Amino acid sequence: MSTLELFKAIQTSDFSRLIGSQNHLFCATAQLFHIAGLILLLASIVLVSIRLLGIGLPNQSLPQLAKATKWLVWTGLGLLTVSGIVIFVPAATNYEPNFFFWSKFILLAAALVVHVTLYRKITTSETPNPLIAKTTAVLSLTLWFSVAFAGRFIGFF
Repeated sequence: MSTLELFKAIQTSDFSRLIGSQNHLFCATAQLFHIAGLILLLASIVLVSIRLLGIGLPNQSLPQLAKATKWLVWTGLGLLTVSGIVIFVPAATNYEPNFFFWSKFILLAAALVVHVTLYRKITTSETPNPLIAKTTAVLSLTLWFSVAFAGRFIGFF
């Protein structure tokens, strides 16, 4: 089964028809939840990254800050996932040829790998190696914001 055939099957599913039969406010609400999820995720990543870069929050313990923002990251990711599915399903075949759609998911996979490995490890130390901390922060910020920008460009191409 090709990707296009899979996306056609998704778009013609009962779930897709159910979402497609909703009024425009339902879709607008899904987009609002998508934006809210993005804000929660990116704000949390930015806060911890500022601390990793050494440009802010110097009196805040890195492990405590990472622990305090962890639930925001995963809540944001959950909102993004659920709302993204609701946005995607009724128009799946429109996304299949879109370069930015595929780029978003490659970048998302990379961002998640960095987040659950390097980012998680570096934020458990009170005084991480400054070079590794700064590299992790820049890499994480670059990947997560690239996911956001790729997602934004999906609608233009």
